[in-house]
Amino acid sequence: MKRLLLLLVIASFPAIFFAKSIYSNEQVQQARTVANMVEMIGKWAAQYKGIWIKEAKGEVVDLNSHLDTLAVNLVNQDNSLTDQESVQETLNFHLKNPALVQREISDLMKNDNAKTSFRITSDKYMNPKNSPNSFERKAIETMRENKSSEYFEERNGKMLYARALVATEACMRCHESAQKAPAAVQALYPKQGYGYQLGQVEGIISVQIPDAFGPKTLLAAFDWLSAAIAAIALVLAAMVLRKN
Repeated sequence: MKRLLLLLVIASFPAIFFAKSIYSNEQVQQARTVANMVEMIGKWAAQYKGIWIKEAKGEVVDLNSHLDTLAVNLVNQDNSLTDQESVQETLNFHLKNPALVQREISDLMKNDNAKTSFRITSDKYMNPKNSPNSFERKAIETMRENKSSEYFEERNGKMLYARALVATEACMRCHESAQKAPAAVQALYPKQGYGYQLGQVEGIISVQIPDAFGPKTLLAAFDWLSAAIAAIALVLAAMVLRKN
């Protein structure tokens, strides 16, 4: 009986290892899907050179939440402008660039306590809130050195994934230099966040997925291949014990 229990314990190790490997691969695929979505959102906003958002009545607008403001006065039915005293309503529109759009979606997910989260970061950040953590700095450096497009590792019970962001013309508008950046950007960030080089890795999409590997995920991943590996391990263990 003791030998049988020992055999079962020995046989379980490769099965658990293999199941954990499958689970980790699935997490990476999930992270890639999130990164793809974030990348598409950025490309969508970039094709319009940013998104103009109408300010709601009574809304207090954070200066860090937009790059520019456009005030639109309503016109008469014959399209003639009304004199300033007769203007009944002025509509304010605020320009959000692709990175701002992505950041606000990231904030929504964070505030909704979503298990999976993402953020855009760079070692040449403008807003201190977007400064990279230790994993993100390592990911940026590694991808630059290896000229790779992604980097991931498991740390502190989480799958951490990074997708390289290569600087495009849309990025250069704000990040090439302070002198060439829009006035609103210069006013907010006079010194930091510049020096991007076209075509180079200048930031990442950072995705974080909690590691929930346990009995349920183990059973889900325990397919026929896992069973075959466990059976082989069981046979090998039996042969070793028989020789002894």
